[in-house]
Amino acid sequence: MTHTNPGQNVARRRRHTVVVAVCAALIVVGGGAVTWAATQQVEAPPAPPAASSTTQEESSASSTAPQDAATQPSASAPSTPKAAAESSSPAPGVQPLSASPPVAVRIPGIDVESPIHGLGLDAEGKLQVPTGERYNEVAWYDGSPTPGEVGPAVLEGHVTGTGYAPSVFFELGDTRKGDLIEVDRADGTTATFEVTEVKSTPKDDFPRIDVYGATDGPELRVITCGGTFDKNAGRHLDNVIVFAKLIKG
Repeated sequence: MTHTNPGQNVARRRRHTVVVAVCAALIVVGGGAVTWAATQQVEAPPAPPAASSTTQEESSASSTAPQDAATQPSASAPSTPKAAAESSSPAPGVQPLSASPPVAVRIPGIDVESPIHGLGLDAEGKLQVPTGERYNEVAWYDGSPTPGEVGPAVLEGHVTGTGYAPSVFFELGDTRKGDLIEVDRADGTTATFEVTEVKSTPKDDFPRIDVYGATDGPELRVITCGGTFDKNAGRHLDNVIVFAKLIKG
């Protein structure tokens, strides 16, 4: 695989995007409505290259805060990684790590650095999402393997934060194949993953098996919202999903 200078990659992809109103990435917003100024516009977050043929619409501001569904489109719990599923082969010579919860993540290509906290499922069987003081942090689905173990570890985060400023994964769609994702673990080790695919999928056709299905080796899934913002539904219509596999533990 041929790589350009990482600094050039970052410079090429870095966007100083002014965001004034976008959906809260994964969560159904609770509480009272938030009034937006009449001049505000909704701008779509960066889309993966494969999704570039889909028009990224800018919507007029609404008088209520946008609401968005959880990452899981259905109320059923995500499948644990036991079902048969096709997956990429593990990197040669890379040994899986023992279980240890993740504590921090870095994605240098999009300038992401965040603590990680564990979250499970809500009463409806949907993924819980970061809230409160940890709203703009990355969460690990604690029903998935810990990063570095065999199977697909799942990380999630919001695309926009409180005040509608970009949140931790606003630029996740700018991630490219070959980019690195480094996950620090509670045992002091760092699991380094290489991105193998970045795609955007409709929320009503969420690829459950691809995300949660069994894999031959340690892999990672990173999820947020993206795509066209539907002002009538008050949410983005797609999920951006990054797939990666362990190359160093």
